[in-house]
Amino acid sequence: MKARVLIAACAAFLATAAAQAEGIQQAFLVQNSGWMEPFYTDEHSQLKALVGAVAQAATNPSDKVYTLAFSQSSGAHVSPSLLGQGQGGAGVAGQLASLGLARKSAGGALADTDFQEAVTKTITGPFQSASGIVWIFTNNKNSPNNDSQTAERNRDFYRLLHLEPSIAKTVVFPLRMPVQGKLYSAKGLMVYALAYGQPASEALTRILAEGRLSQVLTRPPARLKPVDQDAVRIVPQSVKNSANVHASLGRDGRTIVLDVDAAKLVPQVVLQASLQNMFFPYVIDSARVHASLAGQNAPLHVAPDQIRHLQPGASQSVQVQFSLPMAQIPSPWSAQAIAAMGKQVMLPMQAQVGLSEQRLALASSFGKDLQELFPGDPISEMFTPPDSVRASQATIPLLVRIQYPLLPVLAMLGGILAVVLGLLALGLVSTRATRYKVMADGVQRQVLLKPFKSVQIRDDDGRDIGELKRGLGQPQVVRVAEGHTLSLA
Repeated sequence: MKARVLIAACAAFLATAAAQAEGIQQAFLVQNSGWMEPFYTDEHSQLKALVGAVAQAATNPSDKVYTLAFSQSSGAHVSPSLLGQGQGGAGVAGQLASLGLARKSAGGALADTDFQEAVTKTITGPFQSASGIVWIFTNNKNSPNNDSQTAERNRDFYRLLHLEPSIAKTVVFPLRMPVQGKLYSAKGLMVYALAYGQPASEALTRILAEGRLSQVLTRPPARLKPVDQDAVRIVPQSVKNSANVHASLGRDGRTIVLDVDAAKLVPQVVLQASLQNMFFPYVIDSARVHASLAGQNAPLHVAPDQIRHLQPGASQSVQVQFSLPMAQIPSPWSAQAIAAMGKQVMLPMQAQVGLSEQRLALASSFGKDLQELFPGDPISEMFTPPDSVRASQATIPLLVRIQYPLLPVLAMLGGILAVVLGLLALGLVSTRATRYKVMADGVQRQVLLKPFKSVQIRDDDGRDIGELKRGLGQPQVVRVAEGHTLSLA
């Protein structure tokens, strides 16, 4: 089992290393339409510095990176416009240095904004319809063709983000960035990260988990899509039915780790834990919890199995009960356990935790923050999950670390040592001859005899009297010639 775990770990490492080596293409779209005027005219604006910092934090040197400005195409003005491209995000800040507000024509009015055009043309243009991550930096005002109904245009964009199946993952960062321009003012900036295709979704998940981005965008990302995965996690606290089993949370913040001595295994684990809402910024108003162990016939019970009004990041106390697959756990006296030489043997498993009859609502505090940053924007509607999403699934890794005792190894070594010493002693004894007294035809004589040897007794004239044979102990008379007598003295 240990070998299989090592092979699996090596394969996972190599797959991750290969994915990072290949890189993922990323595009950084910066809005420069008229609505963004204060972000370009306020001397204290941090827009360009922020984009450059995000690009460096979110990319690897192997990533193909595009920097684009977007507004809306009109006449000779084309949107989005490619400012530069290269490997990694180090050059993005320099490519933005001279960027200013876009105009519909030379000397004409400031350009309008079309979010959908910017996203679609980036995917079909630089991305060539291949998977990639699209970052959007915007004040969240979408006004195609100078449409004053920016709220309704935003609704169209939000529906696209929710319902377009090719966009596999979307997170958003509402940021406080007050700026004052000559024409407009703004309080906030929105940063979107859209993963086009599953490879980009996996890459975005990895980028968020690495932690570099959180040093730039210090607020946690708000999840827009998907809202049917990774809804909850289980945080272990203690094992109720055994003092010999210790529960903890792995370094990844998701894996439940159980440490136990092989000699003190219990077939069933009753875990006191907490069920945490990972659906930021959603409140789980209600849901029913069901769970199972992947690949095992044994059930996994969570009690209570109802969630009510659980705020994002908050937890409720639960009891988790499941059976260990004892048939897969080597005996302390097995060859595999002995080969472990008193070390740990890993037993990886997976728990599937699902929510059904799921009802989500946007956290009121988060909704208030959005309205303050983007007044008049129907942005809260963006976080209203589609009616079709009424269930979610979370995969929780479970690792049982079994500490095998040294006693079987020591006992085996002791047995081997005893056999070796016995053989040595036997060899030593087998080389020593012992003197014995015998009566041959009434005359006492002395003979030397080694273990497992025999000797023929003759009289003074050389006639055969008989034969003695010895094992480990005293010799025995095995033959007496006719007319003679032979015995041990």
